[in-house]
Amino acid sequence: MENINAVLINDGMSQGERLVKLNQIAIQQMQVLEGKSGRKLLK
Repeated sequence: MENINAVLINDGMSQGERLVKLNQIAIQQMQVLEGKSGRKLLK
């Protein structure tokens, strides 16, 4: 997430916009880990 945040900062995205985007990415990652995409990566 820190790497993505750095890229977004470099792209000139505001802190509020970054927060929303990083939150969306975190939710997507958790869905993948929880198996909502058909994969079971967390027990």
